[in-house]
Amino acid sequence: MKIYRIEGMDLPKGKRVLTLGSFDGVHLGHLSLIDLVKKKAKEKSIASAVMIFDPRPDEKKPEITSLPQQIRLFRDLGIEELFIVNFTPDFRSLPYTSFLSLLGRRGVEDLVIGPFTCLGRGGEGTAERIKEFCSPLRMNLVVAPPVEVSGERVSSTRIRGLIERGEMEEASLLLSRPHFISGRVVRGLKNGRKMDFPTANLGGMVEGLIPAQGVYFGYFAMGSSLHRAAISVGTNPTVNPASREVKIEANLIDGAPFSLYGIHADIRFLGRLRSQVRFPSFSQLKEAIAKDVLECSLRTPKI
Repeated sequence: MKIYRIEGMDLPKGKRVLTLGSFDGVHLGHLSLIDLVKKKAKEKSIASAVMIFDPRPDEKKPEITSLPQQIRLFRDLGIEELFIVNFTPDFRSLPYTSFLSLLGRRGVEDLVIGPFTCLGRGGEGTAERIKEFCSPLRMNLVVAPPVEVSGERVSSTRIRGLIERGEMEEASLLLSRPHFISGRVVRGLKNGRKMDFPTANLGGMVEGLIPAQGVYFGYFAMGSSLHRAAISVGTNPTVNPASREVKIEANLIDGAPFSLYGIHADIRFLGRLRSQVRFPSFSQLKEAIAKDVLECSLRTPKI
């Protein structure tokens, strides 16, 4: 996949089928657009392309997936060109007509959008207006139908709410994959090791939306290597009641193959076991962790 950082819409010339948007989460709705792009690009023997914006137009909302995570997902999906546009104030104020004209001049033969896409200054470029403007251009517009699950539209807002409530099974369904966060394994206080349940702690800049506090089952991933894990997201209230720092810890159920300190890893969430609890004693905490690990091992398929 070729990646282009775009300043001022200096888009390289070339025939392509393009879709664009924030693509936060790269969910089922986004996948429907990408599938159409790949299909049409294959039919015409031209490049399949995605355009995203950095920073995102909706940057005030917590991001489900970071930019590096998005890049990985697009690469895995087989997209050939990824354009990352610097979303400056000047670009934000660009009329949608100017933007569309530029895309046409730069070789975009087919533009694939969702039914709720809004382009240009103030979001004035609705799907209906885009279609009307594109008619005389040499650019075919394809408006994909909305994707619904359980009678409700799949959207980043809907998925964000599910993750923030810890409802990972439904979030995974709408994403078409487990939600994941990424980070580097750092040294912790080794309280888990003291209770015979050593954990890998993600620290530093953690990428992706962190779920609600609680205990989860899922996978600890290093590249293509997956390890079943019991995952804790919380402030460790039994160990340190005064702490407000949320920590992410993964106990590798089947053991770690080597020292994990310093490696970059993903934690993939399959589901939630329970909420965070402050136990009266360390012995009761240890008993609860043992039950959690057993339950996680039963719920998480071996790979």
